Amino acid sequence: MRVRLCWRREGRKPGERKYSAAQLRARLRGDWEDTLRYIVSRDQDHGNTHNLIVQRDGATIVYAALIPRNALMPIWLRQRDVSAELRQRGLMGRITKNHAENGSSPTIWLQDDRTPDAHEVADALWSWPGVLDLAKLMPQSPVSDDDTFDDCPAPDHSLLGSDGAARRTVIRSEVKRDHRVRRAVLDRTTTCEREGCTAVRDYVGFLDVHHILGVEKGDRVWNCVALCPNCHRDAHFAPDADDLNQRMLEYAEQFKSGASS
Repeated sequence: MRVRLCWRREGRKPGERKYSAAQLRARLRGDWEDTLRYIVSRDQDHGNTHNLIVQRDGATIVYAALIPRNALMPIWLRQRDVSAELRQRGLMGRITKNHAENGSSPTIWLQDDRTPDAHEVADALWSWPGVLDLAKLMPQSPVSDDDTFDDCPAPDHSLLGSDGAARRTVIRSEVKRDHRVRRAVLDRTTTCEREGCTAVRDYVGFLDVHHILGVEKGDRVWNCVALCPNCHRDAHFAPDADDLNQRMLEYAEQFKSGASS
């Protein structure tokens, strides 16, 4: 979406909280309708499907008009016609300019309460199909005088998980393995069997038994190597896992019956 900000409300002018509007473009590009067509076409080229027009008043978001891209021009045209009709009927008091034609800037109005009937201009926006006021849909949160925004807030990981989690029953399928194969592989070495790795620990359970071609292909000593935990992860997930497993398979072939030593 393309985000547009409305005129500021800072107490510079009396009665400024009676109206809210945003310019769509600073200057005309051709005539008024050519300019609107250009704005919509540019948004389409940029992949924008909506315009979001925001009015902030101090710490409060007063309006946040979400407008479908293809509705922007017909809404502007409608506001221009309503404004012209109100002025023609003498219902705009001393206001002589058309709302939509603000100098040389096409403008969308979110609010006008300067006369009893001026709200009809903004009503043309809020009654248009597909237009939403997000300010009414979202809870307001306090905003400090410091308007900087941390767009990478640190999550509170202490809130994750639970205490005293309940146990659950699961059903799984696995390939039957021969514990004697695992024992034979671990008995033949005390260090990781990956070439170049000499990791060793003096406690039982440090080395894993890795089935090189997968346990479904064969639960045999010549399809297994003893690996440290790091090398075992590499054997499954490293980018060069296929090459790594091929080298380990060539190493493990020495444990086939009748293989030359």
